[in-house]
Amino acid sequence: MIDREMLAGLVFMAAGIVAVAVGWGYGFGSFAALGAGAMPVLVGAGLIGLGAVQLLQARVAMRAGEALVSAFPRAELRPLAVILAAVLVFALLVDRVGLVPALVALVGISWFAERGGRGVELAAVMVVVVLLIVAIFYWGLGIPFRLVAWRF
Repeated sequence: MIDREMLAGLVFMAAGIVAVAVGWGYGFGSFAALGAGAMPVLVGAGLIGLGAVQLLQARVAMRAGEALVSAFPRAELRPLAVILAAVLVFALLVDRVGLVPALVALVGISWFAERGGRGVELAAVMVVVVLLIVAIFYWGLGIPFRLVAWRF
């Protein structure tokens, strides 16, 4: 069983390793004249260090006999899987069908992460989310999304 503390440490370390690897390709420079990769490398090294400390604390707690909480309790697996599926579907659809249908799919799929929602609430959330996202990113920031584009 992997507990939450261990998972957090591993995620920090993985993100740090990726940041160091990407930043190293940009060139670190020197301490007198830092290059473009200095910040990702330094932040990545910090994340690796924090992850190692987190893993060490989890190991000490495990040896002390503390009760560990599972990283993925059974009750939380369904919402996690549904939300991840909704984000994946959004990513796959946004280029093919446009921003608005992809947002509708995102909200519609993620609605099933919890039980007990009504159809009227779903429709209201869809309308509000679509209007807010379009207003902020399309009109406000001017990002050139295709709002509706039915190409498969």
